[in-house]
Amino acid sequence: MGLTRRKMPFAEKQTFRNIRTLMLFVIFPLIIGIFLSFLVPRPVIGLIEIRDPIDNAAGKAAVKQIQYALNHPEVRALVLILDSPGGTINDTELVFLELNHFRKKKPVVTMVQGLSASGAYYISMATDYIFSNPSAMVGNVGVIGQLPPVPIVLEEVYSTGPYKLWGTARDTYVRQIDLMKKNFLHAVELGRGERLKISMERISRGEIYPASEALQYGLIDALGSQSEAIEKAARLAKIANYRTIDLGTAVKNEEEKSVSSFYSTDEFGRSTGIPKDPGFYYLYIPEIKGEF
Repeated sequence: MGLTRRKMPFAEKQTFRNIRTLMLFVIFPLIIGIFLSFLVPRPVIGLIEIRDPIDNAAGKAAVKQIQYALNHPEVRALVLILDSPGGTINDTELVFLELNHFRKKKPVVTMVQGLSASGAYYISMATDYIFSNPSAMVGNVGVIGQLPPVPIVLEEVYSTGPYKLWGTARDTYVRQIDLMKKNFLHAVELGRGERLKISMERISRGEIYPASEALQYGLIDALGSQSEAIEKAARLAKIANYRTIDLGTAVKNEEEKSVSSFYSTDEFGRSTGIPKDPGFYYLYIPEIKGEF
């Protein structure tokens, strides 16, 4: 007696087709998406803190952090956290230019925590949006400088020109300061644009304002918290499910890895000064630490 195949009822066929469709168009893509999410790094918002006068050290640190963000594609936006009175013209401009270059590719948001005066406010002109604590102080647009001494003749010192010792004449120095002031005002005019509610002549007076007034004058965009600044940066970058990192720490860790990669380290992570890989070296080792 031969076996006969049971004919599948129509309802069972339809159910099987529905399950197959569900697996093909919903479950499989979902599994693949989850798998790919582990391969693609989460987007990052980098935090750069400037809480001191902008001198050579602070300027270099900020530039390194901006360059780190440029070189790591997972960093999709920056939040610049400011509590600084400003600093040297050279270091301020280096940070401003580097930040402006970054902003052409990815958004930057400023968060003022306490003070954004003079050079600190200058660099915020290279950002897309400015938040501030309500009690912070903002502004002080302008330049200060110490005039060179009046040229005098010193019998015991020979110089090849009247300004060799001082570098420049006083009136020339004043003109240079005025030019730097104009550059600052131009940066403010470009950075704030139609958002400004006061004249450039008023801004050039160098006043510093409470954040509530700075908001009325268009010097900043909103009063808010650091969390709101981060959320704004995420919206501008069009990202979700992001994480934040302190770029100062990230740069430091990267530099430590590059320094210690050649030498072996002890149990505390400190370099021993001895190459970690066996081999032959043209290498000077001034002191070997440890007991033998």
